[in-house]
Amino acid sequence: MPGRRSPVAAALALALAACERPLPATRGVPPRAAGEVAGWLAGGEAAFPPPGRPPALDVRLRALGAEVYRVRCAPCHGVNGNGHGPQAARLGIPARDFTTGVYELRSTPSGTLPTDEDLYRTVSRGLRGTAMLPWSWLTELERHALVAQLKSFSSRFEEEEPGEPAVIPPEPPLSPALLARGSEAYREAGCPNCHGPRGEGDGPSAPTLRRDAGAPVRPRPFADRRFLRGGSMRDLWLTLVTGLDGTPMPSYETLPPDDVWAIAAHVRALAGLDAEVDRALPPDPEERLGFQIDILGR
Repeated sequence: MPGRRSPVAAALALALAACERPLPATRGVPPRAAGEVAGWLAGGEAAFPPPGRPPALDVRLRALGAEVYRVRCAPCHGVNGNGHGPQAARLGIPARDFTTGVYELRSTPSGTLPTDEDLYRTVSRGLRGTAMLPWSWLTELERHALVAQLKSFSSRFEEEEPGEPAVIPPEPPLSPALLARGSEAYREAGCPNCHGPRGEGDGPSAPTLRRDAGAPVRPRPFADRRFLRGGSMRDLWLTLVTGLDGTPMPSYETLPPDDVWAIAAHVRALAGLDAEVDRALPPDPEERLGFQIDILGR
């Protein structure tokens, strides 16, 4: 057919591309990175400007993604992406098993695949209260390449399309009425069963909670102010609507959006975040461990 390359020509092009000089991966730790991560450890947000258009996925980009993964991810997640890297046993919170294609942080409905931008955002912003640090200081190309590498570990990304991202409605202003409704909706939705009435992680179901793989998981006290995705109203709204797949945290997408905003406001109040005052977070052992593994290399 006109315009269609023969298998021999395609194989030759692939071989020639493989012989090209590989794209550069960041070696070591740039001087600015330690300061950026230190700011994140103290409660700051990692920089996340909207990503540009993803580059075409070719042999060189795949090679770059594999190299970034080898240097940054394999120590915890393992060379095969199954969560059994050489450092995994040190982690209090298990490393994600990428072979399942199940991700906690998504903008898509529970049970569906994340979008590429979801994965890019997680790589860039990190996960609070875990050893997964923000890699906003890696180049945009490296992060796009890493997203492709993560997807390669699960056949789900070849067999399914990502879910439709949730549309976040306008955020309401903070008010006594919103907080009062949040307290009611928090109770009506059953949140105290796991998180406790004051968000201290001491609900009656807390001791029985398990991740999908069987490892125990306890809700973090809200007062720690370490929410996996982040503690902003928008972050909490999205977590409530999409749930955290692979954990007992369900999706509340059937709740009225105004109730979801109210619960988010109530959770922030229990965490002491409703005053909108920036405060340094106390050191977190798991985040410090991630700093040792990734930044200090030990």
